[in-house]
Amino acid sequence: MTSQHVPSPSEPDARVLYLTREGCHLCDDALPVVRAEADRAGTAVEVRDIDTDERLREDWDHDVPVIIVDGKVHARYRVDAEQLRTALRRRPWWRRLTGRA
Repeated sequence: MTSQHVPSPSEPDARVLYLTREGCHLCDDALPVVRAEADRAGTAVEVRDIDTDERLREDWDHDVPVIIVDGKVHARYRVDAEQLRTALRRRPWWRRLTGRA
């Protein structure tokens, strides 16, 4: 079994990458929570449909929604607002140096 590729957001200001697919009820439930916590932290969320990218579909087919924060998988299937809030409070060293969110 190969390891899953963790993609990066294409938007430079997005600290959160949200992997989803159409028709996923867990995705529909989690996205408002993710957006609200990202707004609170002053950062953007990039939403990417795994079915539009073969590699993403192969790697994450049974795991959506996947919430990736600062290049690390934060959660799959469900998101806890408090845990996400804590993760978004931490800023990677390179963001602290560049003054980015």
